[in-house]
Amino acid sequence: MPDQNPQPEFVDNRNGNTLERALLARLEWLAANLREPTDISIATGYFNPEGFGRIADSLEKLGKVRLLLGAEPVTPPARPVRHLQDPRGERFEAKLLRDALAQNQEGLLRDRDSLAFAPSTDRAIKRLLQFLASGKLEVRRYEQRFLHGKAYIFQNGQGVMAGSSNFTSAGLVSNLELNLGQYQPAVTQQVETWFEELWAEAAPYDLAALYEARYEEYDPYIIYLRVLWERYHAELDTERGRDGILHLTRFQTDGLDRARRILEKYNGVLIADSVGLGKSFLAGELLRQTIERDRKRALLVAPAALRDGSWARFKHRFQLGVETISFNELADEATLGGRTPQLKSRPEEYSLIVVDEAHALRNADTKAAAALRRLLQGDPPKQLVLMTATPVNNSLWDLYNLLVFFTGHDAIFAELGIPSLRRKFEDAMKEDPFSLKPDVLFDVLDATTVRRTRHFVQRYYPNDRVKIGDELQTIQFPRPHVRSRNYDLDGVLPGFFAEFAEMLAPEHGEPLLTMARYAPSRYRRNAPPDARELSLVGLIRSGLLKRFESSAHAFGNTLERMIAAHDLFLKSLDSGILPTPELLAELLSVDTDESWDDLLADGEPIDGSEFDIPALRSAVRADRDLLL
Repeated sequence: MPDQNPQPEFVDNRNGNTLERALLARLEWLAANLREPTDISIATGYFNPEGFGRIADSLEKLGKVRLLLGAEPVTPPARPVRHLQDPRGERFEAKLLRDALAQNQEGLLRDRDSLAFAPSTDRAIKRLLQFLASGKLEVRRYEQRFLHGKAYIFQNGQGVMAGSSNFTSAGLVSNLELNLGQYQPAVTQQVETWFEELWAEAAPYDLAALYEARYEEYDPYIIYLRVLWERYHAELDTERGRDGILHLTRFQTDGLDRARRILEKYNGVLIADSVGLGKSFLAGELLRQTIERDRKRALLVAPAALRDGSWARFKHRFQLGVETISFNELADEATLGGRTPQLKSRPEEYSLIVVDEAHALRNADTKAAAALRRLLQGDPPKQLVLMTATPVNNSLWDLYNLLVFFTGHDAIFAELGIPSLRRKFEDAMKEDPFSLKPDVLFDVLDATTVRRTRHFVQRYYPNDRVKIGDELQTIQFPRPHVRSRNYDLDGVLPGFFAEFAEMLAPEHGEPLLTMARYAPSRYRRNAPPDARELSLVGLIRSGLLKRFESSAHAFGNTLERMIAAHDLFLKSLDSGILPTPELLAELLSVDTDESWDDLLADGEPIDGSEFDIPALRSAVRADRDLLL
């Protein structure tokens, strides 16, 4: 039993001199030395369960606890200015009080909703609710005037701690506060009278209901709708302009609204709608708004075949005056070096850059990717729209390489709980690709991507209409009817596939098709082979199989281009030079026949003195003969 009567006189929450410590010491002594449990009355401008939990053990041993809540006055710098429409005099002060009480209530609700769903938190709240239910804790709120004073009154003349500390965890422990203790009978009597007068004027306040709401049961579907509302309600308020030159459908307009929001936040967006859903219409409207409404320059980058085909027709149909270049023009050495012979304007003059078939840039080491990064440099930042129905081809790193064109820095999604974008993809890559859960990268895709499928459109836009000619027609997707067609490859090309497989990947020994032309580092005299070249060779072999699977015509075209490239390579060797290995990365980054043709025949020469040229020449010639 403590013998010394603790009467704390000065508390500032510094160096262990906390109000929590002072209150516990005083309450412990009173409980041990008084015949009957004492009461305590607390006046505070704010409250939280964490503050209650710090001294709950001592409070529960008392006779009765009265808690008086009130609204603190606004400090002069933040005090609202009276406007013409506001009431005058006392009515204005009453309005400020009502506003402060409402803000106080909102703060209590917000803090309640922010409490962690943890066992320790639940125990603290349930303990508070039990204490309220016992009748030993009574709560009122003073609504007549602002309540600035904070006091912890030990009833029946046992003293008072008064000062700046609210009944919160921070007020009891961590905030820099100033509280003074008084124990003279005359002073404590005046403070008790002050509290009794305010208590009599205060209104009952249902603190229990505030926290009991945390444990109310809700239908899971209601919770699901609430989550959707919290996450997406801002998107429902977007202004929509459905009547435009391009005549967008409803699902396209929704996609356009979403693309705009993502562009405004990250200066980039990935439009990955399925084939046939009109990605070019979304991009076209973004281009039109930039050029016609905002009076800014825009650039469209697309494969040459699309630039001169579908995009040329699209531009003519809708009178879209946008400058267009191909990937090869983008990758031109002069463009990469900062000069702009392929561009009509200086790089810094473009406000929006749209890239169609953006998966062609999935390899960060290509000239085109480097040129785009250079083009995006400068201030103010440019906006980037990447369009592709297949953002992932070889691995999830394809998607990552596309996103980093505009995400800016690795921690850009920290507010979404993603401290590192790269680490997020590293973790995703560790998952089994055949059982990868959709939510692994959902948060990243939801923040950066517009992605709808035909099934999605059919389900959620069943009566959407598209303008065809001068008529609006309900969207209908053709029903696929699969019919089997069996064929016997050996009947047409006896033994060919077995021979082809033997050339690419024999069961024993090295492949007959060495791919030396694409891995010249294997013939370097005093250095190990380039690991990247060796891995790319494997991908090229897989690519040949894919071309064969595609069609005999596609396979034949690929072989002809490879043969021509081998002839050029042999011609370079005869001149004593080698094409640069950087060509290999570009070779795998494009999908069009035209790009294959250009890249297979291209390359910068380097000094070949460090290579075993005769062995390399022999291997390349043997490969050329096999391809032929």
